[in-house]
Amino acid sequence: IMEVEILDKKRTIVGDGFRFWVKIKAKVNPDNIKAMANKVKEKSVVADYKKIQDAYDKSQKEIEELKKQLAQTKDKKEKKQVEAKITNEEKLFQANEWFEKGYKYGINKEYDAAIEAFTSSIALNPNDAEAYNNRGAAYADKGQLDRAIEDFNKAIAINPNLAEAYYNRGIAYRKKGQLDRAIEDYNKAIAINPNLAEAYNNRGIAYRKKGQYDRAIEDYNKAIAINPNLAEAYYNRGIAYAKKGQLDRAISDLQKACEMGDEMGCKNLQKALKKR
Repeated sequence: IMEVEILDKKRTIVGDGFRFWVKIKAKVNPDNIKAMANKVKEKSVVADYKKIQDAYDKSQKEIEELKKQLAQTKDKKEKKQVEAKITNEEKLFQANEWFEKGYKYGINKEYDAAIEAFTSSIALNPNDAEAYNNRGAAYADKGQLDRAIEDFNKAIAINPNLAEAYYNRGIAYRKKGQLDRAIEDYNKAIAINPNLAEAYNNRGIAYRKKGQYDRAIEDYNKAIAINPNLAEAYYNRGIAYAKKGQLDRAISDLQKACEMGDEMGCKNLQKALKKR
């Protein structure tokens, strides 16, 4: 990702040995950044699509089982009950189709289309906390934070154990400058899912914005321990070290973030190298 050019090199005698002094110029290759970022994104997308596929499979199996049951049922009342269940399962299947469309639009940053698709999914399955959570994320990406928070609230009301909804609401509160409420939501997300590295990372951001750099660094450490491939955590820890005046540590983390495809890590690395 980073191409290094040696501008000047000196050698001096120190005691019984030599010391080398090297001046370098670091240049970031944007194509390498995009390639690395796409690899990270692909892993996340594969995991999410597995969840969607699992929902499809479950719904399809339910429909097939109910149709078998309907064929074997002779009682009229029981047939109506089974037919009603089939209709409901078919609605859920259609809701999953809209959910998948919304997800695709979301990752392509087509947020209006994503919102429409998730709205259609919710109309067919009003009890799907994930659909509200994802629509809220699309609203948040559009900068409509209040509408996003409304959707996260609905998701949490349906499923109080949906860690991602607390996490997303925390991000929305942080963007609104409500840092204490953000931290409270990150705490809830972590309590539900202690392995949610992103929640530690974002709680660290909130602490950093409050000037609590040591607490921020603790959270970034936890995020990295859980997910050593979370580039944002290295970037954020690098910024926190820079705020504390620990430039060497900052450069080390920013370089790591840059190597992992974080564009902001690369930009801030060059700034930090100039200050060295």
